[in-house]
Amino acid sequence: MALGAGIALCPGIGAVGCRSAQKLTPQQVEGKHLYEAGCAHCHEENDLHLKKVPPNLHGLFNRSKLPDGEPATDAEVEQVLMAGKGMMPSLAYQMTKEQMDAVVAYLHTGLSDQQGHDQQGQ
Repeated sequence: MALGAGIALCPGIGAVGCRSAQKLTPQQVEGKHLYEAGCAHCHEENDLHLKKVPPNLHGLFNRSKLPDGEPATDAEVEQVLMAGKGMMPSLAYQMTKEQMDAVVAYLHTGLSDQQGHDQQGQ
């Protein structure tokens, strides 16, 4: 009986196991939206066909250093967002502090396939 209940709770256990995607907080959901709208076109798709490909940000906070060699901290990432770096423009006048905090919170998820649609009611 307990086995049947476990299978009911984890449909697809044979294919992917009983581990679902991490749920995003409302702040991370907002950060994901902002990242997809303003960052992904360079950092994911490079649809601008930039000569120098921007760094991959997946797992950014799992590393000890940012791609530029600075420590991988919230403060350093916020500094890059505020001031820009290399070919990346400053976002200081395009994003509020709360929006930057949301992007940093989303970057902390590692940018893997988290699901935030439950928080948005979709």
